[in-house]
Amino acid sequence: MRHFIFLCISLLTLSPSFVFGNTSDDVAKLQGIKAQEMSKTVTPQDRTTYFSHDISGRLSQAKKLPGAKGKYTKAIYTWTEDGTSVIMKVLSLKASRDEVIGEAKALSKLNDLRGTGRVNMRSIIHNKMFPAIIMSKKTGESYFSSQAYKQTHKKARGALLQSVKEKVCEEVARVASTTGILHYDNQPDNILITFSKDGSNVLSVQLIDYGPPYTYAVDTSVMTDIPIG
Repeated sequence: MRHFIFLCISLLTLSPSFVFGNTSDDVAKLQGIKAQEMSKTVTPQDRTTYFSHDISGRLSQAKKLPGAKGKYTKAIYTWTEDGTSVIMKVLSLKASRDEVIGEAKALSKLNDLRGTGRVNMRSIIHNKMFPAIIMSKKTGESYFSSQAYKQTHKKARGALLQSVKEKVCEEVARVASTTGILHYDNQPDNILITFSKDGSNVLSVQLIDYGPPYTYAVDTSVMTDIPIG
């Protein structure tokens, strides 16, 4: 676990908003832990297991979340299932078949996957089938939209951000060392934070969005420290 913390810290120091970079130095660090992008781990059996059936009916009980779109995300829905909040992430057709399967495999490793399938949705002028992933819903709020950030004096935000970075690295390291999945796309919107009531302390962080292209399967047996810098 210490190894993955060192890797995370060395990358987070590159950006004030804790976004991992994609420099040649980063690539060398990833090679050092035998990282493999999740789409490269997909097998022929995976292609028959995931996204094999129509789950459009699940949308009847779902609420669409506003503004939840991205390069690889068409829409996000949420509902309660067996007393637990879940979300359905509908992926755009910009992601390849193996990329969406790779995300599902990563979530399965984390025990967060609740199901996969295809949903029938309108696309421009006619309906199409889109891949969809159902997963556990995480709690917390993003850093820049949080009350803790807004109420913290500008001069004190540096210390708060540093605390967030440390928690992010601890969580990235914990997940990587226990599951073999490295969450590499640690931009602010992909980190959900729980603050203390007064907003002065970071209690916990949760990582979200294990989609392409910055989620890796890593070799947890590789424990040689990578120099920071």
